[in-house]
Amino acid sequence: MKRKSTNYSTPDGGGWRNKADDLFLAQFRGRPCEICGKREGWDGKKIRSCGHHLAEKGMHRKYRYEPENIVILCPEHHSHLSRTMSPHADDTAAVARFYSWLRDNCLGKWERLQDIDHKPFDKSWTYRDAYVELGGEIHSKTGLIKDLRPLNHAGKVREAESRQ
Repeated sequence: MKRKSTNYSTPDGGGWRNKADDLFLAQFRGRPCEICGKREGWDGKKIRSCGHHLAEKGMHRKYRYEPENIVILCPEHHSHLSRTMSPHADDTAAVARFYSWLRDNCLGKWERLQDIDHKPFDKSWTYRDAYVELGGEIHSKTGLIKDLRPLNHAGKVREAESRQ
């Protein structure tokens, strides 16, 4: 498995992106799947729901941290292995069923997805800025900007998860 970046040397470094993503998606964990309503697996244990980005986060940076761009899915409905319904399914019919469900059940999100502007990469903000805006704290041991790092990230993620 590929390791997540820990590059914090620039405001748009991969480490800042990973920390901001983690902090943003924490607010959706534990919520029921919008398709099936599941909160628990077959063994009765709580499942980790996933926040699925409707507008691809890699192609549409502008919408990466907008809650309206998220649909909460259980692991089954977020998996590429799903044969029933999933935006990531290898089976094109399962993908079509997902977008049909989205149109029928989340009309506002569906319409927003249709209106997504396909503008070039948005550089009006950095991942470090987004991390702070999402509630993360940063500090520097040396006082230099290039040495900024997340402060108490795990605690901030737990806080975000508990706010749901």
